[in-house]
This record gives sequence, structure tokens and C-alpha cells, in this order.
Amino acid sequence: MKTNLEDLKWSDLTSPTLSPDNYLEKYENRVKKNYESYKPKIEILENIKIKLENKNQKLKIVALGADWCPDCSVNVPKMIKIVKSIDTSKVELEILYGVMVNALHKPGETIWHKKRSPPEAVNPKFDLSKIPTFYFFDENGNYLGVIVEHPKYGSTLEEDTLEILEKNL
Repeated sequence: MKTNLEDLKWSDLTSPTLSPDNYLEKYENRVKKNYESYKPKIEILENIKIKLENKNQKLKIVALGADWCPDCSVNVPKMIKIVKSIDTSKVELEILYGVMVNALHKPGETIWHKKRSPPEAVNPKFDLSKIPTFYFFDENGNYLGVIVEHPKYGSTLEEDTLEILEKNL
């Protein structure tokens, strides 16, 4: 069943989350190298900051993922680096880990384990198909956009973030 992500709200997020610093500390052995080596595009970061300041808006981001997921170990630390590099109180990032695959799922059912995953993973409003997934909201908790697993081909996470802001903020 496909859902309309535009109905998703920040308030639909009910599970405990990790702050970027707590995430980096908890998963340091897996993510430190990816975090430290990522060099976001400074001009894109400046454009994100200017966009938020000009609109007098705050951006809220939640990343859904899992510690077993190689793409999460690459892209979640990159998003943390982006947010920390923007260096503004206008961007909030929370990380929700613990998504588990149900190896016995039937065709048409969610691939995520209903009992072992956070409820957001199986909540149809989130329409979670791959991880990591980054959901973007304005300061009022209204959905702005999503990045699923990777940035678009030839793009970066910060470029896709700016595109979401330019289209929807």
C-alpha cells in the first residue's frame, strides 16, 4: 500500500532517537572514518544556511537506519557532518536506529520486522522501503521531502538537501 508522504508529520516520530553526538559516540568504531573523511561542499552548505535564515525557518531531519546496514554507516555520518558544518541552530538532526529485516516476509508485506523494528519502520505513513532514509520537516513539523538510501546519481546529500529546501520551503 503506497502512502502519501506529505501526510507525514514530525509528531509521527514517537520512538527515542539519538542525537548526532550520541550516535557518533555509540557507533564510533564503524562510522568515525566516514565522518572524518567526508568533505561537504562549502558553497552548498552556505546556501542551505542562507535559505533557512532568509525564510526564518528551522529544518528538522530524522534518519531511519540500522547498525547492520553498510549504507547507513556511510550516509548517516555524512549527514551529521553536513549538519555540524552548517553550524547553525536552525538545523536539527535526530537518528532512529534499530530497523530490522523480516526475512520471512511475504510478497506485498513490509520487509521490516514488525516486532523488532521501531514502530516508525512499519508505520505506513513513513513508507520506509530502504535505509537509511532521511525525512525533512519544517519547524512546524510539516513534511518537506525525503532522501532514500543515497543522494541522486551525480549528486551529494547536501545538494539534495538544498534542492528539497528550494522546492518546498
